[in-house]
Amino acid sequence: MNSIVRSASLTILALLSSALLAGCSREAAPDNDAELYQANAATLTPGVQPVRIGEGGPAFRACASVGQVVNLSPSGERYLAVRAAPFAEADEVTRLPDGAKLYLCSRSLDQRWHGVVVAPADAPTTDCGVTVSVAAPQAYAGPCKSGWVSSGFVRQTGD
Repeated sequence: MNSIVRSASLTILALLSSALLAGCSREAAPDNDAELYQANAATLTPGVQPVRIGEGGPAFRACASVGQVVNLSPSGERYLAVRAAPFAEADEVTRLPDGAKLYLCSRSLDQRWHGVVVAPADAPTTDCGVTVSVAAPQAYAGPCKSGWVSSGFVRQTGD
C-alpha cells in the first residue's frame, strides 16, 4: 500500500513539474524583442478621456454639483491644471486660479480625479449647458472647456 501511495505521489509530482516547465518554455513566452517594448511604450500615453455628463440619470442635472478650487499654496501650486485625462501626465487643457468655480460632472474610477466643466473666466456665471438634465450619460461636447482635476484641490460648494 505504501508503494502505491509513493507511486501516485511521484506521478503527480511529475505531472506538476511538466506543467510548470511547459509554462516556462521559451516557445510559450512572448518575444523579448526590444522594438516590441518601444512600440508598447509609445501607446501607454494617457491621451484624452472626455468628461461624461448625465451619470445621475435623466431626473438629475447633467453635472451633479458645483465646486471650487481650493488648497493652492502661493509657495507651491499657483494654479490648478485641468488635464485632458485623469492622469498627471495628460496634456493641460487650461489653468484655474484659487477660488475658481467648477461644475463637477464625474469621477475617475480611483476617485482621485473629478471630471469638470469650467465656465470662461470672462463669464464665470455661464452654466455651460450642464445645469439641465440630459437623456443619457454622454461625453460633454458643450461650449465650455472640460477636463480632469485632482480631487485634493476641489471642494464641493453646492448643487
